[in-house]
Amino acid sequence: MRNTYDELMTTTLKTVKEWFPWGKWQAGARTLVLAQPNTRRHIEILFRSCDRPEDMKKFKSLELTGYWIDESIEVYEQIKQMIKNRIGRYPRRSLVRWGIETTNPPDVEHPTYSQFAWDTPPPGPIPTGQPLSNHGGFWQPPRENEENLRPGYYNDLIGDYRDNPDWIDMYILGKPGVLIHGKVVYNNFKRNYHVAKKPLIWCKDTLYRGWDNSGNCPACIVFQIPTMGQCQILKEFHTDKEGIVDFSKRVITECNILYPGAGYADYGDPAGANEFSKKEGGFTSNAELMKDACGIDVEPSEQNLTARIESVDQQLARIGGILIDPSCIRLINGFLGGYCYPEIGNTGIYGDKPIKNRFSHIHDGLQYGIVRLFRSQTAKKKGAGYKVRPIEISETAWMGT
Repeated sequence: MRNTYDELMTTTLKTVKEWFPWGKWQAGARTLVLAQPNTRRHIEILFRSCDRPEDMKKFKSLELTGYWIDESIEVYEQIKQMIKNRIGRYPRRSLVRWGIETTNPPDVEHPTYSQFAWDTPPPGPIPTGQPLSNHGGFWQPPRENEENLRPGYYNDLIGDYRDNPDWIDMYILGKPGVLIHGKVVYNNFKRNYHVAKKPLIWCKDTLYRGWDNSGNCPACIVFQIPTMGQCQILKEFHTDKEGIVDFSKRVITECNILYPGAGYADYGDPAGANEFSKKEGGFTSNAELMKDACGIDVEPSEQNLTARIESVDQQLARIGGILIDPSCIRLINGFLGGYCYPEIGNTGIYGDKPIKNRFSHIHDGLQYGIVRLFRSQTAKKKGAGYKVRPIEISETAWMGT
């Protein structure tokens, strides 16, 4: 299995044919048959693509011995769950049931990172939670394929991608990273400049919170302004699905522990004030629930997406404009490319709105806070159409700040 048929045919199939040059390829069935001479062993290798969640139907009636998913972090989890349900069904009463996943390094929030018990520790944070039963794996060391490549291959890549250290970390050094499935949203983000090397310290002043409080996956960013024009992001809160009241109470509890006695200014999605009917009758909204049940008075922020994104990018362009605590993993991974504009087909043309995914909610929260506090007076007058001229960030200037 691989996410696209073209990649199956141009890469994975070529590899398998190199392993089994005596196999017979049946193009119509997309199957490689291995009938070993002088034995009763007969193996059929089915090649299937699975690029979208609806591709799950391809696997519902299969009876399989095992599976191999190539570049598995690009395959949807629900498809993996379906395929696991189909193995061990052939031959009848078979005691054999196996699965193999091969992939580039996942990001630390990807299920693959925590689902496997690693024989060799990954070069990143210790995975949280318990791995799934019977799921074991190992992490390849850097340059693991060097003996099969021409001399200097990896060194040449490092030179070619010297301006993209995150690419080098992921594809050459084998560190956890983020696959970019579109065009990055922020042009001015640089991990070396914008992510702190050590945890940031609260300066005991007012704290600001940006909320994505309008849907079923709320998120919140906590930041401070230590000096004029500078923003330090201290903490991120997110959930895959949680009611706004439970989520807000969790944020309050953790903030009280981390920042005792702090005062807060809260900014959120204007759509959080949209009313909906209550079970007991009448109407309420997420903003009203946050105020009544949790005492959080959220001020509506800017609705226009272009204005919000450009406010963040402008702040990134300023020397010292944004510094992020290294614990804000989802926010950082979103900056690296998890939060992106989707490509329309294979056209090289991208949509005008970022993909709604696990990274988008936390970035919406960041934007709601940043646009209220750092949007320039020019931007306020011109509205959605204002442009930001990027400022070159020199390493000397940044490190000296």
